[in-house]
Amino acid sequence: MDIAQNISVEDMASIKLWLLQESQRLEYARRSFEKEKREFEEEKRNFEIEKNIIMTSVKEQARKTELEGKTLATEKILFKQKLEILEGGFRTLCREREDFETEKEKYRNRYVAGAYQGSSSLNVTAYKNGVFFNGIDNVLALKKRYRDLLKIFHPDNMDGDSATVQEINREYDILKDQF
Repeated sequence: MDIAQNISVEDMASIKLWLLQESQRLEYARRSFEKEKREFEEEKRNFEIEKNIIMTSVKEQARKTELEGKTLATEKILFKQKLEILEGGFRTLCREREDFETEKEKYRNRYVAGAYQGSSSLNVTAYKNGVFFNGIDNVLALKKRYRDLLKIFHPDNMDGDSATVQEINREYDILKDQF
């Protein structure tokens, strides 16, 4: 208290002025700090929102990638199955063609040996009915075999023969009417 009594009125007024200015400066600094704090909180919220959006996008992209991977794996399996089916069909078709060629050669040999008289070319009608469509029991199988036989024996092919195609067409028409 001795110090306060020794201070002059002018010094006291200057101290009060200084205290007032200092309290105003501190109040201004507090308000600035509060404003910066609010801005920081807003930026933090925006960052969290952006982070959530990005994380959602990343998760969605990962899900899509996983789904596409599963789809690709499924397609690979289906492709392998289709390939096996096609290979099996091709092997069957090759065996049938070999059997047919063997049968055709037998008849050619008979023709050359004099078993068939008159015609100078292979008499395709000598084949008994059903050789081309042997074992066919429904319309879909009949159509498939017909297409396969035409691919093999069409006159435009290297081993093609128009007489054979005519016989195939004749048998096909007969069997189609029966079904």
